[in-house]
Amino acid sequence: MAGSHRPRILVFPGGSADAALAPAAARGHAAVPARDVEAGLDLLATQPFDVAVVGADGALGEALALCRRLRAAPGGDRVAVVAIAGDAAETTALLEAGATVVAAADERSIAIQLDAASWWVQRPAARAADRAPAERALLERAGRSFRDGSAEVIGLFVWDVTGRILDANDAFLRMVGCAREDVEAGRLNWVALTPPELRAADERALSEVRKHGICPPFEKEFLHRDGRRLPVLIAPALVEGARDRGVCFVLDMTARRAAEGALRASEERLRLVVRATSDAFWDWDLSSGRVTGSERMRSFYGTGGADIEEDAAWWFERVHPEDRDRVMNALRRAIEGKESTFELWYRCLLADGSYADVQDRGIVLRDGAGKAYRMLGAVSDVTERRQMETRLLLADRMASLGTLAAGVAHEINNPLAYMVTNVDFARKELRARGAAARVDALVAALDEAAEGGARVRHIVSGLKTFSRADDGALGPVEVDRVIQLVLRMAQQQIRSKARLVLELGPVPPVHANEAQLGQVILNLLVNAAQALPDGKEAENEIRIATAAAPPGRVRIEVRDTGPGIAPELRSRIFDPFFTTKPIGEGTGLGLAICHGIVASFGGEIGVESEVGRGACFRVLLPVWRADAGAPDERDERGGAPGDPLDEYPEEAAQ
Repeated sequence: MAGSHRPRILVFPGGSADAALAPAAARGHAAVPARDVEAGLDLLATQPFDVAVVGADGALGEALALCRRLRAAPGGDRVAVVAIAGDAAETTALLEAGATVVAAADERSIAIQLDAASWWVQRPAARAADRAPAERALLERAGRSFRDGSAEVIGLFVWDVTGRILDANDAFLRMVGCAREDVEAGRLNWVALTPPELRAADERALSEVRKHGICPPFEKEFLHRDGRRLPVLIAPALVEGARDRGVCFVLDMTARRAAEGALRASEERLRLVVRATSDAFWDWDLSSGRVTGSERMRSFYGTGGADIEEDAAWWFERVHPEDRDRVMNALRRAIEGKESTFELWYRCLLADGSYADVQDRGIVLRDGAGKAYRMLGAVSDVTERRQMETRLLLADRMASLGTLAAGVAHEINNPLAYMVTNVDFARKELRARGAAARVDALVAALDEAAEGGARVRHIVSGLKTFSRADDGALGPVEVDRVIQLVLRMAQQQIRSKARLVLELGPVPPVHANEAQLGQVILNLLVNAAQALPDGKEAENEIRIATAAAPPGRVRIEVRDTGPGIAPELRSRIFDPFFTTKPIGEGTGLGLAICHGIVASFGGEIGVESEVGRGACFRVLLPVWRADAGAPDERDERGGAPGDPLDEYPEEAAQ
């Protein structure tokens, strides 16, 4: 280096910063490694240094924070900062954070940038005539450091006090669409390349450079030869020992501006979508506990125009008390688990004081170690949908009962007939004989009448069970009892089409709703009977079987000997409104509703069929567990009402 001054270099720990010690020593610089960041800042404040070296090829965020602290610390305004980056893409962020120059993570590049940084902060006693060759050498060596690392992406040029560009590297010339001949002919001028409305801001920055020798990097625009505006980030500084010449680093910001524009457009589209939907969106920072929400979130929960409270406790308080423990457990499991999505069903308190059924769906963001740090989701008010589903469920149930009306009437009419006959016999016997009436005959007649009344009562009880609207509460249900209730109503229709075979094995109670399970079995039996051909009662068969199915399930099968289901139709058999029946004879909702009911129990329903050999519908239901809690308790995993209780219940999260 020119002059007798021996540059002092402070090397901060981290990344490849230590790699600067060898090239600094080779150039005769006095390199001082700092024990840690705080010790380095203390040295900077108490001792004179020319250059500070920061390693940025490790944790970029820490390097950016150190650059900012260094510039703000005592003594930080008088040093040049050399940042050692592992990726040229990090250059912009480092320059914006306060780095003077950026070196690639190899000794040659580090050595070149140490020379450049030392040049800016020294005041050598070199002759003015010697400065131009030195500037040219500095320009070429600084440019080579980036060419050697990857592609030449950093523009460099030397300028004088009039704004004339004395020399430039190829990267800068490509940016502005000029050639080497333009530089050699003196046709390039910083002021001429700047749009008129930005020249005042440039002059203020250059005044700071002339005053302090350097200024913080700033964004501006250059005019390309074809008239386009080129957004750039520049970092100008005076050449050491001169007040009329400087060096400027230039970074093309076109790609970044395009990315920022695309991001703004994307954010605007997202805002419009959020405004257009009726869902309430929320964002929960798990580290700070802060919850932010959309406008719909505030109106939905009644916070008015105020922002959502930072503590999530306000949301927990709005969850229905009966659902709170289950929802908290579900959230805790989502946070502590490995899944990236979650879904909750619960009741929440609205702004008007009423409770609504809501569906809360979202995602869990995790760091590299799998720890959750953020959750985002959307809350949908599904109250009307749930009410509509309930009405649809009841309507389908009534439609199923309607198809059995003739058979049920027949089943009631038979016992009623001999009830009337036996009561009429007893009345006539008593009138004719009085006290001498035959007591044994009267008792036998009345017993038969009572038996008929009991049969009618059972049939009516079954009708009431399946026709009433229920709250969908789940509990222990005896499968055999439900099957017998259904058969009392459907046996006439089944008997007219096929023989019925029962294979009811011993099974434990299942986790279900009695009326809804009866609706499923009734639909499957009616469908089986309707699929069988008329006039072949002796050949047709409908078989109902129950058995235990590990692990912890009960299997119910309804099998028929009908024509079967074609392979291309089996995949659609549970789709809403899909039916193979003639127009006017089926809504296409029966099996879809069966699928929904069984799924709400936490079970499964499927079909096996071969054309010409009948079909078998198989239902698998979870066994009821006595230790699972109250029958109407919902799934701790956050499932919809009626989902099976979690296999491993835990205490509610607090």
